[in-house]
Amino acid sequence: MRSIADYLSVLNRDILLVFLGSLLFQVVQMGVYPILLTQILAAGQVDNRVVGVFVAFSWIAVFAFGPLVPNIIRRLGYRGANLFAFVLTVFGFLGLAWSPSLAVLAGATVVMGLGLIVRWITCDTLVVHLSASETRGRVIGLHEALMGLGIGLGPLLFTGFSLTVIAFISIALSLVAIATFYLAAPIQPDARDDTGASPAKGRFAAVRASFGVIAMALAAAFIAGFVENSSVALFPLHLELHGYELAASAILVSAFGFGGTLLQPPLGAVADKRGYGYAQTICAATVVASCAAIAAFTTAAPVLLVAMFFLGGAAGGFNTLAVIEAGQRLDSRRIPAAMTAIAMLYTVGSIFGPMAAGSVMETLANEGMIALFAAAGAGFALFLWLRRG
Repeated sequence: MRSIADYLSVLNRDILLVFLGSLLFQVVQMGVYPILLTQILAAGQVDNRVVGVFVAFSWIAVFAFGPLVPNIIRRLGYRGANLFAFVLTVFGFLGLAWSPSLAVLAGATVVMGLGLIVRWITCDTLVVHLSASETRGRVIGLHEALMGLGIGLGPLLFTGFSLTVIAFISIALSLVAIATFYLAAPIQPDARDDTGASPAKGRFAAVRASFGVIAMALAAAFIAGFVENSSVALFPLHLELHGYELAASAILVSAFGFGGTLLQPPLGAVADKRGYGYAQTICAATVVASCAAIAAFTTAAPVLLVAMFFLGGAAGGFNTLAVIEAGQRLDSRRIPAAMTAIAMLYTVGSIFGPMAAGSVMETLANEGMIALFAAAGAGFALFLWLRRG
């Protein structure tokens, strides 16, 4: 109980408001939009390989526009940047609600990706500014847990509403999200902050220098993005082919998101006691075991629920442990470059994951995606063994 009280003690009104706004945006941008997009495409009888490419469009936008966000924050401020993210999010959902041509759907998905990265960086920076240095770790930990919760909550909307209604509910939730940011006390970016710095060559050199030192962390971040974003978008299609209704599929995908939330503190505790390498091995083994259970017990919904929960926890754990490894292996001056490198690799995984998963679903039958995830977990375990050896 004391540990819970310690966590709650770091919260204040402004932090809670930012947390709420960030959570609601996460629900609609990460928990709802990918499923809504794939369901609309599937209804149009679109090839699974094309579906995977469409899901990747959003993450391509994240990767491409990420370097622009610091200047957006500097010019618009935190409130203005979040308002910009809100407008982009609304346009993304309106594009899906109209269910127009593939070209418009692709454009809406790119717009959503831009809204996602603007909100992502803006909210993370706000959380840092609103937390005292002595409590910053706990505040950031709570914020990251809420991001996993958002992925878990979003799919629940698909249990009782039509696709068009879900799109407009998401717009309403986005409106509440932006309102919470305006209720919080205004904070202006400091011109000396990294948020206003230009991506100089020296900074990219620092990022590149981190690659050799934290190679396993970066590989883990890649797998986290690869599995997490493929799963949220494509598991409903996988499960529907096995006879599950969309509502049941959404509950199973929601279990994946809740695993990504609830299992991070235990993994962090294991990393503290036994080391991040030991915890990474647990994640790799859990991915393989969860995928085996999903493939073997497809018709047993309770088993699937548990397997999806642990798969989500392991996938999210790869990213959590990547951050822990970087924090333990690098000095404070190199941490920003390392965090940038981890975010880059997570995004690259988020781009290639849906494309690869969609392709193997189409060419290697429906179980291809499960086999791909299991291979990723086994491959990381091998990489971990070779590096440790």
